[in-house]
Amino acid sequence: MNYFFSKPRPLRLFSLTLTHITMLLSIWSFHAQENLATQLGYDADARLLIIHADDLGVSHSENIASFEAIENGSVNSASVMMPAPWVLEVAEYAKAHPDTHDFGLHLVLTSEWKNYRWGPVSSSDKVKSLLGDHGYFLADCSTSIEMEEAETELRAQIDRAYAMGLVPTHLDSHMGCLFQSEELLELYLKMGQEYRLPVLVTEDIPAELLSKYDVKAVLTDALTIMPNEYAKGVEEYYSNAIRNLKPGVSTLLIHTAYDNEEMKGMNIDHPEWGNEWRQRDFDFFTSDACKSLLKSENIELVTWRQIKSTLYSD
Repeated sequence: MNYFFSKPRPLRLFSLTLTHITMLLSIWSFHAQENLATQLGYDADARLLIIHADDLGVSHSENIASFEAIENGSVNSASVMMPAPWVLEVAEYAKAHPDTHDFGLHLVLTSEWKNYRWGPVSSSDKVKSLLGDHGYFLADCSTSIEMEEAETELRAQIDRAYAMGLVPTHLDSHMGCLFQSEELLELYLKMGQEYRLPVLVTEDIPAELLSKYDVKAVLTDALTIMPNEYAKGVEEYYSNAIRNLKPGVSTLLIHTAYDNEEMKGMNIDHPEWGNEWRQRDFDFFTSDACKSLLKSENIELVTWRQIKSTLYSD
């Protein structure tokens, strides 16, 4: 499985020196996929797909395009960036659609755009190692931050979501920052355990690390389009990705927004995952061609809400 992020960064892989750990992880990966499918009420060889829009809250354009793609397209899941400036709009939408929305939290420790920045949810004086110039989050993932401060900020983001009336369906990580070191990964798993939320994980996580936490760690084949693939055309990439889905749960991580003045201002000097890119994601996943392909390939769309309800049925 490949796991990519809203603005992908090289993933630090853990050195596994024991062959049996790798073997255990491979076995766990297979059975986790198989068991989750059957737990959700599908055949073990069913091809299940979450079409997941990242970055809700980052802009008005991102929000309204994502809502449109959920209501009238094939997108059926999304995640919210609590430090971002348009998160209140997402909270209002979620409260207006309490039984149908599927919003998780896109846990944030970075602010990567050139002139469009945000800072922490928690008090700035409590998370100084997370901040760069002018009190904004760092532009890139860092493993030099203080873990206690990272925990303070992640808790603040999750608590703010509940305070706003959002009931998250899962956790994942903006730019993959929580996958950059074992300490950050442990913090991520700890948040899932304490808040009783399923977390998206990758097959690179050592089995013994997962065993330390009582958390529902959901392994999916998580795919997103990369720059070299984007250059060839989004229709080709997404169509091939759907046709080649493996049995079990897969996730297409996409970004839906309108190519308007707001997004152009946000994405200055950042063409990758920018305004045109997000418009093309929107266009494909609201198209009749996408709906027809999912139907012809017998792909079952599932949500994190279903997964959370199943795994935390107690």
